[in-house]
Amino acid sequence: MFPFGNGRVRADTELRTFVPRRPAVRPTAGQKYLDTSARLPMEIFMTQNLEHRPLYASTFRCIGAECEDSCCQGMGVLVDKITYDKYQNLPEGNIRSLVQIHVSLNTVDASDTLYAKIQPTPANDCPFLATDHLCGVQKEFGPEYLSATCSIYPRVLNSVNGELETSLYLSCPEAARLVLLNPYSTQAEGNVASSHFRTDQFSRMAGNHGAYPKPYSYFGEIQALVITLVRDRTRPMWHRLFLLGTLCCALDAIKTEEQEKMVPGIIKDYWEIISTGALRSELEGLQANPATQVDVVLRLIDQRIRAGENRERFLECWQDFQEGIGYSQESAPASDIQHFVEAEEKFCRPFFAQHPFILENYLLNYVFRNLFPFGREASAHHVSQSILGEYMLMITQFTLVKGLLIGTAGRYRENFSTEHVVKVIQSFSKSVEHSPAFLQETTQFVTSRNLGTIAGFATLLASSEKTAVFVEAKHVAEVLPLVAELIA
Repeated sequence: MFPFGNGRVRADTELRTFVPRRPAVRPTAGQKYLDTSARLPMEIFMTQNLEHRPLYASTFRCIGAECEDSCCQGMGVLVDKITYDKYQNLPEGNIRSLVQIHVSLNTVDASDTLYAKIQPTPANDCPFLATDHLCGVQKEFGPEYLSATCSIYPRVLNSVNGELETSLYLSCPEAARLVLLNPYSTQAEGNVASSHFRTDQFSRMAGNHGAYPKPYSYFGEIQALVITLVRDRTRPMWHRLFLLGTLCCALDAIKTEEQEKMVPGIIKDYWEIISTGALRSELEGLQANPATQVDVVLRLIDQRIRAGENRERFLECWQDFQEGIGYSQESAPASDIQHFVEAEEKFCRPFFAQHPFILENYLLNYVFRNLFPFGREASAHHVSQSILGEYMLMITQFTLVKGLLIGTAGRYRENFSTEHVVKVIQSFSKSVEHSPAFLQETTQFVTSRNLGTIAGFATLLASSEKTAVFVEAKHVAEVLPLVAELIA
């Protein structure tokens, strides 16, 4: 096991004095984004705290019939008992008839929140979707007759320490634009108690009654560290995610109350890595493996498409990816890889250098939505994971999203734009994020390919300006002792 932590344990009260519940390091006047290139003392990194909890999803407003990929099409809807009872008391008419035909009780894992379900039409649309592309239930009876699912979506409500936090599913085009295109989107203020949506159904963090012991008492401190690491623009994004992987490995090894005493030392050491810029040059020596990255994208996305129930937008993005790297049944793998590398170097990397906040916002929203790295309670939409399992889910999805974006950039070249980015991420999210079964399949695939290790993380993430170079386990092995030395 990789030897994380140094045993230098500070008192819990001392740690909580210096590490905030949430970091919100805002740019100074005139800055477009936070630049940590001028290194600050570690204590300053650990005490920045201008924001307590994410509330930005409260600012979301549905654009209704103007939406280019309606949530009323291609998505299943679960109905809570409160809404089901309202449906049973509707007056005679078209909506009541549709309820009798399309709304049925859940027979598996039923509860008051997962009480019934709406069966879609043969076209995979919600039966209540009117010809003007608006909700027939809301039009006729008002928003109070919407199910919790329909009222809350695309918002995600999580209860943390008795307070509601809001984030967004990016499977909604408008939500994707709101999160991805505003440099400060995850710092926006909102009112979670507004009357625009229901707040009676929410998720909680998976506690220690679950299958995976985790240091839950340090959730705030750990997530503050994760958020700052994601925002550290002095490092390429893949460096940040690789270091996040080593952090998750360290935390995943904490199984007992006695071992939990090591957590403050681990946290302190990673703050020091961030504040000093340690390991940057060493990680730059790791070489990329575009062959594996292309293979992962081709196999997993093809697997998802073969499963069916994919919207046309996602199929269009898949076609763009294939055209962007010149892939076909007859193309040579070496040619596909070369085109993939060129698309990243010439079009994708320069674009995100101009828009660095887009992928940061994608990841920060993921962190908030999934209470990463601890995860939400198991539900119809979420399967509990270990801390390392949560990390594997994150970077596998990131690898797929980034791969699709690289191929799309190769397809549109100089015309690659934020519109393409939103379409790729939104359509991917709609096809993947709402399918716990497929997410589990991605984890199984990564594990079966021996990519669920620190060396495997580097293989999935590493990006290089060199052409067609490859990560080897020995290269990663040369870096790991340096990480251990800094935090040991």
